[in-house]
Amino acid sequence: MAGLCLWAIFTRIELPSLSDLGGLLGGLRLWQWLAACGATGISFWALGRYDSVGHRHLQTGLDGPQARHAGMAAIAFSQLVGFGLLTGAYARWRMVPGLTVMQAAQLTGLVGVTFLAALAVISGIAMVLFPVFVWFRPIGALLLAVAGAASLLSFVAPRLNIGSLSLRWPSLAAMAALSVWALIDVMAAGTALWILLPSSLDISWTTLLVVYAIALGAAILSSAPGGTGPLELMVFSLLPAHDSAGLLAALLAFRLVYYALPAAIACMMMLAPERLKTIRAPVTDPDLLGAQHRSAETLPHQRLRAESGVIRQNGGHVQAFGFNQLALLDSPQISVALFDPVIGSFKETLTPLQRYARQRNAAPCYYKCSARNALAARQAGWTVLRIASEAVVSPINFSESGSNHRQLRRKLRHAEQAGISVRPAPPNLPLAQMAALDLAWQNRHGNAHGTTMGRFEANYLATQRVFLAWQQERIIGFVSLHVAKTEWCLDLIRICPNAPDGTGHILLRAAIAAAKEDEIPRLSLAAVPDHRYAARMDQGLRRFKACFAPDWQPRYMACPTWGDMVIAGFELFRLIHHPDPVQPTSLTQFDALRSGHGADHGADQDAETAEWHRPRPVAGGMQSGSAHSAARAS
Repeated sequence: MAGLCLWAIFTRIELPSLSDLGGLLGGLRLWQWLAACGATGISFWALGRYDSVGHRHLQTGLDGPQARHAGMAAIAFSQLVGFGLLTGAYARWRMVPGLTVMQAAQLTGLVGVTFLAALAVISGIAMVLFPVFVWFRPIGALLLAVAGAASLLSFVAPRLNIGSLSLRWPSLAAMAALSVWALIDVMAAGTALWILLPSSLDISWTTLLVVYAIALGAAILSSAPGGTGPLELMVFSLLPAHDSAGLLAALLAFRLVYYALPAAIACMMMLAPERLKTIRAPVTDPDLLGAQHRSAETLPHQRLRAESGVIRQNGGHVQAFGFNQLALLDSPQISVALFDPVIGSFKETLTPLQRYARQRNAAPCYYKCSARNALAARQAGWTVLRIASEAVVSPINFSESGSNHRQLRRKLRHAEQAGISVRPAPPNLPLAQMAALDLAWQNRHGNAHGTTMGRFEANYLATQRVFLAWQQERIIGFVSLHVAKTEWCLDLIRICPNAPDGTGHILLRAAIAAAKEDEIPRLSLAAVPDHRYAARMDQGLRRFKACFAPDWQPRYMACPTWGDMVIAGFELFRLIHHPDPVQPTSLTQFDALRSGHGADHGADQDAETAEWHRPRPVAGGMQSGSAHSAARAS
């Protein structure tokens, strides 16, 4: 390809003699050479930062100054040798201790593909703003439209599945960073070429930048050593009216400064890679000392917020920063700490959380934190937004008397008159009936939301307190609650479509009474939206909780910047409304988990098991798990 492009150039221009070419190069002043070297340094500095973003996306754990230096050298080496995907991967693997061959190949492929995408956006903007030809503007607009559609697709569908291969798109923060570093690189490299133009050439800086961006794309796609041939062919084709001898001299000087000099330095570095220090970034922030990633199963029973138990289902984990622990969820766009810290000080988690998220190219976020912690975040310079109100009652002091519980008393009377009784669920839940009830609920209300809200699943329910509502001999509803040492929190509410009025109220009233027996000082009815558009959302849920005359406590969302807030808001909306499907659990798996879990349930259910183990007819001819066992035994 390089040979064909050079042949095409020679047929279009008249080659100058060596003496004429030497005269043009000799006419360049010292300041031009030095300025071009300075622009080249800026360009490779940006390319090193580009590699850094790639390391964070692939989570190699090798990001740091030395990794950036290795990336700069690898790009300089691959530019000289050509076949960038192979030579760049080899250079990174040789120069980065701890980087595997597969990681080097992935990093090189990521850098190559994303740089071409960023270059297409840069070229599109340049072609729209500074059109060299009439057809530049429509082509540039098309490039920008395709880039915008691809960015939207990457947000809506974070993974690209090609057969059995699953590729994760870079986050929006990573895309922004990659675009900025690519822009700095292209502008610096184009400026170096413009500085080296002979005085006989009068080409504006903007025109040359547009031409160089397009020519660079052709050079990268060709994989020719140094892009030799395609780069020159595009420059001469897009600047046909200018002195060809002067352009050729400028391109030759550019290759000496931008290709030969960096490649010589890179080759010297590659000859002695053992001289490179370890590129693992040293931990300098004392708040990160002792940072640890723990599974959701390690969530302590003695924690500040019972609702943090939702990470047992949504793929979250416990992240420890020293003595502080967060219920953390990592998504393609954000690292979100759910609610308040599990254990420890809120203030001491802000900087570590921000650094942790940046290491993933993600936006850091606190979701539904308390007013006190929101104030601490605002004092630390974070952006804070009120998003919800949490309904809280005190089981120990709760009573249905008083005018503020008038509506609750009326609902409870309706439920009692309909013959509804509520009891705590047995250790082996009647999963078949509860699953049918959940399906009927979803058929009426739509698919269940997820991420920050629980969904019906056996393993998940095994960690909660569950209460069942019975009418005669059938289950017509149930509620589940997260449990911690000093707090319970309402999670699932499932009521069959034709249940009598007050079914949900009598279920929750029974849960409050059970919490009082266990001397639980705080029971959360969970939060409802409380923002500018909350009036348009489901008001039935707020009215239901208001019957219990709770203490409404504001909840906030906190991010370092408004840009992070926008990304986090859209990402949370996507995660909540389009969660990943819940994997079904077999009854055998459920029974094993249920029998091995007791810390969050207490021993009071064991005494109730015998009373449940008796035959009980249910709707549709089905029996609960425990009733079925008793029937078989009899």
